[in-house]
Amino acid sequence: MISRFRSAILPLLVAVLLASAGCLQIEMHVRLHQDGSATITERVRLSRRLLELSKQKGPAKGIASFLTRETVLARMKQMGTGMKLVSYALRDAPKGARESVAVFKIPNLNDFQYVSPYFAQYDYPKHTVLKCKMFPIYRRAHGGWAHLPGQMGVNFYPATRGRPPRRPKDWKPPPGPTPAQLQVFRDLRPVFRDLMQDFQLKLTFESYAPLRFKPYYRYRGQSAGTKTYDLIDFSHTDLDQYGFEFLANEEIMLELLRLRTGGANVRKAVAGHAGNLTVPVYHPNGAAEIYFNPSRIFFDKYFKGKTLHFYKKEGGPRPALWKNIGHKEPPREKRK
Repeated sequence: MISRFRSAILPLLVAVLLASAGCLQIEMHVRLHQDGSATITERVRLSRRLLELSKQKGPAKGIASFLTRETVLARMKQMGTGMKLVSYALRDAPKGARESVAVFKIPNLNDFQYVSPYFAQYDYPKHTVLKCKMFPIYRRAHGGWAHLPGQMGVNFYPATRGRPPRRPKDWKPPPGPTPAQLQVFRDLRPVFRDLMQDFQLKLTFESYAPLRFKPYYRYRGQSAGTKTYDLIDFSHTDLDQYGFEFLANEEIMLELLRLRTGGANVRKAVAGHAGNLTVPVYHPNGAAEIYFNPSRIFFDKYFKGKTLHFYKKEGGPRPALWKNIGHKEPPREKRK
């Protein structure tokens, strides 16, 4: 299953990176409903330049087929058990581009899988599938405060993981690149920057209820009680931590061109994304677990008649009651 899924989605990214990275936009929005199902909206845009390359020999040949209904249905089969296509549209976009917009419905969010945005995982090309796990929380996590009993949790994680081999006792770090080798990458920076024009990659999770995370973890929309969380949000218009173009930052570009997507400069630039809306949202090795209050359906399914185990200093165990832990929609007037 994983190998088939990789073969259905990954060629689109690979072909674009080989041919003209800036010609691609992919947005995936995963919206969780109160019954555990999810609506998934996928938008894929190819620029006029890439559509023209699709007709020629080369790594982008035939890539326009990724916008067709047949290819969308092929991708859908690898995105989760029970996934159904709700709607599909192929339409013109600005600057001669074309895009497909597909809306899917999946009965259980736990069955959803997609391409992993955690590019800094060891041996990433062999571990490209992202899976989802939704679970009830009955007790505090051992030695921590992240899990709040009475809430639901969602975790997006790589389906498989790789570990670097053990280093021999006499191991020594390999020599770094020479100044001449780095100069090659410096010379490529303006070319790559030009290719990345109009590039966008975004994967967003949305819940029916306001989100919560582990203590001290900062995220966008925290004070506003946001219901959405980006696993990745990167475009060519993003800035670095100093307010300059992200793709014009020499140190960042040297890391990206050398495929060091978890490099120190990349991490430093995105570290403050919670309070800085101009930098990319990027979690190189994985995002934090997501928490929210249960709906009535989740409460009846997972919490009714259960005991919630708090620390002794919090009052100890107590019964799970809807009035204490359930998600209540605000009155319509307040929602407006």
